[in-house]
Amino acid sequence: MTTDFTATLWEQNPDAVMVADSEGTILQWNPAAERIFGYTAAQAQGHTIGELIVPEGLLSEEQAGRAAAARDGMAVYEAVRRRSNGTRVHVSVSVRALAATDGMPPLFLYAKKDVTNLKVLRDAKLVEARFGDLLDSTPDAIVMVNVTGRIVMVNAQAEAMFGYARDRLRGQPIEFLLPPRFRQAHLQHRAMFFEQPRTRTMGAGLELYGLREGGEEFPVEISLSPLQTEEGTMVMSAIRDITDRKKADKKFRDLLESAPDAMVIVNAAGAMVLVNHQAVRLFGWSREEMLGQPIEMLVPARLRAQHPSHRAGFFAQPRARAMGVGLDLHGLRKDGTEFPVEISLSPLETEEGQFVSSAIRDVTDRQRIELALREKNLELEKAARVRDNFFASMSHELRTPLNAVIGFTGTLLMKLPGPLNAEQQRQLSLVQSSANHLLSLINDLLDLAKLDAQRKETTIEAVDCRALLEEIGATFGPQAERKGLAFELEIAPGPLALHTDRRAVRQILINLTGNAIKFTDQGQVQLTADAAVVDGGRQLRISVQDTGPGISEHDQQRLFEAFSRLESSNRKPSEGTGLGLHLSRKLAIAVGGSLEYVNLPAQGSRFTLTLPELTP
Repeated sequence: MTTDFTATLWEQNPDAVMVADSEGTILQWNPAAERIFGYTAAQAQGHTIGELIVPEGLLSEEQAGRAAAARDGMAVYEAVRRRSNGTRVHVSVSVRALAATDGMPPLFLYAKKDVTNLKVLRDAKLVEARFGDLLDSTPDAIVMVNVTGRIVMVNAQAEAMFGYARDRLRGQPIEFLLPPRFRQAHLQHRAMFFEQPRTRTMGAGLELYGLREGGEEFPVEISLSPLQTEEGTMVMSAIRDITDRKKADKKFRDLLESAPDAMVIVNAAGAMVLVNHQAVRLFGWSREEMLGQPIEMLVPARLRAQHPSHRAGFFAQPRARAMGVGLDLHGLRKDGTEFPVEISLSPLETEEGQFVSSAIRDVTDRQRIELALREKNLELEKAARVRDNFFASMSHELRTPLNAVIGFTGTLLMKLPGPLNAEQQRQLSLVQSSANHLLSLINDLLDLAKLDAQRKETTIEAVDCRALLEEIGATFGPQAERKGLAFELEIAPGPLALHTDRRAVRQILINLTGNAIKFTDQGQVQLTADAAVVDGGRQLRISVQDTGPGISEHDQQRLFEAFSRLESSNRKPSEGTGLGLHLSRKLAIAVGGSLEYVNLPAQGSRFTLTLPELTP
């Protein structure tokens, strides 16, 4: 009966009971000890209490308790002990020294009662009295946990975030606020933190989630801080809901993935923290192979030595900049091939620190095209030089014989060598007219070639535009009268002096006035001129207007094109090179002006030449 009762007490005792020798080696271990500490009797026997359930740093406390029991017969105290999974438990310890009998060495009988919940209540009163108002005023959710991982206190923000009243949370293990899939791993993390408590941030590179009362999960960021109190070490967890930040991060990542260029984001240490699929495709490394690696792995070996200094310089003076012009920038693929790149750098400031975003573009095709264009430009420049040399030499060779023909024909028509009959005079007149037409064509072609080659030099001088217009009037007035046309010259009063190229302006006016007379069969040709001040500068406007048939909308589209000769059913065919208007507009542009056309319904045409004041 006595044996059975003793066995029942041993088996059903709610407290952990163990027997150890004078060195603390466990000899007996009851079922309650198995339940509280997680070790079976077979696992516990043969180990010392210190190495099995005493946390690091508290071994002297356990040894002192045994020494006190040996001296006084019994010792009672509270202590923190460690379970097999590393978590901690508060226990009330009583140690009784058993006297040696029958030659046996002295033994020690331990009874350890789990007082974790009682300790939580005491800790809660202490924390609320000292820190309650302060914690409720902080913006983050705060959860205070003691060394056993039990929640001692939460602030109002934590109640609102998780949806529980603080009385419901007090005494619960901190894992109560985690999704079930994270709880087992968190036990180990918690145990490791209490082994080496220090302030730290949790979340970098980890997916941390909280669990609300209704079962909703949400991403969190957690900062842990150890807090020393009269009741021992506690941990203060500052918890922040980062749902909005996660959404923003996803938008940023989606934007990064949609970028046409390879995007690589690097931290201040030079490690790649984010890459898009274009970067994976461009460099040939997988995303996992690139993340966390130094950016220099994407740089050819011959350029790596100086790259860290360039990177440090950018972080020292961060600003958006483009790299590539005039620099030997190349990327390195996984297969070892190099390729030319163009890089745009942009600084990124985040809560996690300073980063730099690199947009990288393979410019192999562009450089190939640029090289081909450079070679083609060289060919064109060479051809242009040959053309210019040709026109320079032919300018004299073409004009000299024509001038001779025109001169000798003029001498014959003047009858200096002798009289001419009517037919001879008519034939010589045709020769002279054709020669003049051919000389005009040659002059236009040579001028066009010089303008196209930008070799026609302008001479800026003070030009008396009133005298120039009167000269044009004296030249073309008789031609108009011979054709039965009225010729009017209207010049605004006052000085009309302007710094410009006299020869260019004269040639434009000759072309415009000659065309007006040529294509007008009846009515009049009118030249008008006035001066104005535009945007603070003097400007001269000269218009040549006629009462001819005008120009159709279709023909207006090619009015200033080279070799464009406009014909219509009511216009007689006329001689011409088709270069006059083309050259006139080019000359106007060369002296900084413009030449515009306006069709006057039922009235004819008007060309307006606008000339600015030029600096001599």
